[in-house]
Amino acid sequence: MRLYAQAIAIIDPIRIRMWSEAELTTGQLRLMFFLHAEPGATLGALAAHLDIAAPTASGLVDRLTRQDYVRRAEDAQDRRFVRHELTPRGQQIVTELQREGRTLLTEILAALTDDELNTLTRGLQALVAAAANVAIETGAPN
Repeated sequence: MRLYAQAIAIIDPIRIRMWSEAELTTGQLRLMFFLHAEPGATLGALAAHLDIAAPTASGLVDRLTRQDYVRRAEDAQDRRFVRHELTPRGQQIVTELQREGRTLLTEILAALTDDELNTLTRGLQALVAAAANVAIETGAPN
């Protein structure tokens, strides 16, 4: 646990600085990354993915809309549904966060030897498998 916390502690200050400069919370970022992957998601889909109540998801969308990161649009085929998508500004911030994250991770991994990379890969595969098993056993989302 200590090693995991140390690894996260190296990366988190950089991510938190970037989030803070964009005036975004973790919940808002999670929503934006989901919309990046699933443009046009409904409020119900957003709430389900984030494992939060629909009114909470609506509040996140409201704030992101005011910040011009997200826009709402009527569903073309069923006006009862509202679709959500990133604005160009929202797309830009998500793309920048992904790019900076990849750059940082690439620099970190480049400092490892091939043997260290192989060991890390095996360890991460074991961690993901164990997490998936625990999620199945507890019924938690993975």
